[in-house]
Amino acid sequence: MSYSNENIHVRARDKAFAKVTLLNFEVDRLKNDVKNGQTGGITQQELEMVYEGTKVELQVWNYIAQLTETR
Repeated sequence: MSYSNENIHVRARDKAFAKVTLLNFEVDRLKNDVKNGQTGGITQQELEMVYEGTKVELQVWNYIAQLTETR
């Protein structure tokens, strides 16, 4: 089955915004975990690294989502 470029573009946009939504939830959860010291078996420093890395990942996916909107 073949999809048109427009169909592919819409699907890519939808996937990017879905990923942004999930990452926003993840950033909020990690922020609360860091604040409350809920490390779940890793060190506080490792949790903070995961939190910072997830924030960067969110920035990247926001950029990708913006690219799909400006096409």
